[in-house]
Amino acid sequence: MTNPSLDAYQQVFGMAGLANRAGGYNGFGIQLQQQLQYDLSYYFNNVPPVKIMDQKTPSTANPSAVSELGNWDLVWGPALIEEKNEKGIPTGVADNALYVVKSNAVAFPGGPTLPTYVVAIAATNPSSLYDWETEDFSVAEVVNWTTYNPSNFSPSPYNGTDPYISKGTATGISILLGLESPNSAASPNTTLQQFLAGLNPDPGTAIVFCGHSLAGALSPTLALYLKENKDLNAFGVTLVYPTAGPTPGETAFANLFNSKFPPLPPGWQQQTGTYQSWNTMHWNNLDVVPHAWTISELGKIATIYGQAPTFMTAGLLNALQKMAIDDSSKSGASYTRIQNQSLPGQLQHSSGSISIKTPPETLQDYIFQLSVQHVGMYNGIPAAGSNPQVNGLILPQPLPKPAVKLVPGVTAVTELEMILKIIDQIIGWISSNYVLVEKENVTQNASADK
Repeated sequence: MTNPSLDAYQQVFGMAGLANRAGGYNGFGIQLQQQLQYDLSYYFNNVPPVKIMDQKTPSTANPSAVSELGNWDLVWGPALIEEKNEKGIPTGVADNALYVVKSNAVAFPGGPTLPTYVVAIAATNPSSLYDWETEDFSVAEVVNWTTYNPSNFSPSPYNGTDPYISKGTATGISILLGLESPNSAASPNTTLQQFLAGLNPDPGTAIVFCGHSLAGALSPTLALYLKENKDLNAFGVTLVYPTAGPTPGETAFANLFNSKFPPLPPGWQQQTGTYQSWNTMHWNNLDVVPHAWTISELGKIATIYGQAPTFMTAGLLNALQKMAIDDSSKSGASYTRIQNQSLPGQLQHSSGSISIKTPPETLQDYIFQLSVQHVGMYNGIPAAGSNPQVNGLILPQPLPKPAVKLVPGVTAVTELEMILKIIDQIIGWISSNYVLVEKENVTQNASADK
């Protein structure tokens, strides 16, 4: 068996991306779970059969996937949740998702070859208003980490001493720990903690937590919670590989994480690639998302792709930036990145067949650029028409994909539909705060007149 073409960092990043596949579909929760499980059967061995898709036996991974990722077995999940909106109506999308895989031998660059588990957490689903409002944007209140109980918590005033996480991060961890692997999935009817408690791994076994975007904040926080709860004591090595994440908490929390998770285990050798550090949040410097929620970084997002030449677009982006800064400031806690490594982004002028104007003339230009920087630049962008291939900051090119085959009741979401959904979410957020923004604008204009 030849070694996989991707190194361990890239394999883990690729698996985080596979958790996001659930975000590409609409349907009811059980249908979405079956769709994700069916999709994973292309990449991993021993995925339980999805009978409605005429699968009879556990999966054997496709050779093209194995050639890049190596041999991995699905051992828990996938599990996902479809939330309900404020009216009690199901969202029709996967709001959070999670799965666990295992390999008997992973060659860690600069380190040993170890049996390894990977806990892959899904990113923000662009179609999920719940994700946006309840997890991503819920930063005006904070939760004390020293007393945090995922099953029963509430925000409290920031005391300036203890480590704190955002209310959104606290909510996300609570949801992940409450997920159960379904009857027809791997390790059925267990939570992640129950699954981990039932393992008896060989000495030296590694466990890696990974996730992109929202999960770039949730994965280090979940790993720290489980480590402090002694759920990971059986593992010889615990690592985290978060990417493109906003800040999960403030300065004391970032310092706590950094102290518990150094960039390399003892004796391992540092590698030369900018993406090759464990326990480090890797982020594209042209990606808006990881600029949240540090105030100095938020102050760059309105003009990150250049000064918008139209009054309306500039006004919307300035309003978005101001509201983000206001929300970040409300608790009094200084949101701070965990140890991190920036990666050099590159402005793109098209997304598929759609032209992107730079600087952005419209909000659509801004969001298309944001989407390319937040996803495509990490994964690589295939050549299209006259546009050459762009190698990604972590993966050279996207992982191979099977032909789309949908579970009955599931519909696929196009990239354009996702972009338009993001624009709707952002405009809705701006509109809901429009009066406050206008009051501030009047005050600033009065001061300027004086």
